Amino acid sequence: MQAKTLLRLLPYLAGILFAGVALVGFEVSTETAALFDAQQTAFQETGDVQVFWFQGKACSVLPPDGYVANCIALPMINVMLALTILMIAVLVLYGLLRKRVNLIPTKRKT
Repeated sequence: MQAKTLLRLLPYLAGILFAGVALVGFEVSTETAALFDAQQTAFQETGDVQVFWFQGKACSVLPPDGYVANCIALPMINVMLALTILMIAVLVLYGLLRKRVNLIPTKRKT
């Protein structure tokens, strides 16, 4: 592939990856909201939900001492991390390729 063709395709690929990250983010948000709702029915005081991104799980943080309990594994967290890393790689590649293409001398028509 030529650099200019790849330079045209990379923004679309980054957009597709961004849409994938957004959709997976909605799924993770839905699952953590369900964990938060289940926690509210079990305890008098409302707590919080903490997501451990690199461990792929979400846990309830219980009041008043911040005890971490009721952890559930969320495989979509790992998918979100992978898509985010891939999107960053595509954007860095786009920046490097754009710099390279701008440095290539073009033929002038005289």
